[in-house]
Amino acid sequence: MDYPTFTMLYKNLQHNIKEIEEIGKTPEQLETPAGRKTLERLKYLFYSLTKSTVDIGHSIILENDYRDPLNRTDIFISLGERDIILPSAVRGVKKATLALPRLNDYPVSELLEIITNSLRDIHKCLDSFEVYFNLKDKNF
Repeated sequence: MDYPTFTMLYKNLQHNIKEIEEIGKTPEQLETPAGRKTLERLKYLFYSLTKSTVDIGHSIILENDYRDPLNRTDIFISLGERDIILPSAVRGVKKATLALPRLNDYPVSELLEIITNSLRDIHKCLDSFEVYFNLKDKNF
């Protein structure tokens, strides 16, 4: 992936983060029948944000011929070990990645907790990717 392509994706993902944060400001609406559509939108945004973060991380690993990750969460452990992402961000991104297959199984309150606790670390991870692609573009 080149820097201009990443930049477009990064802007879209930042927009998704802001939308997730806005939805999270009124969690009580998600519990109502009328809020069901908003809840589904929240799940979709979180899923696509997390999946994109996984895909970007995996592309960096493949591009640099790093060790093959054991699973999706291992992608972030590997990138943290190589200081491509902040090691402090690994925990939240791992939590988000582990939650992906069961997003529909969580009660709303637990889902909101997972999203809230993971969002900041996903944001840090994406910022680290932005630095990585920017430096790569400048041939550092």
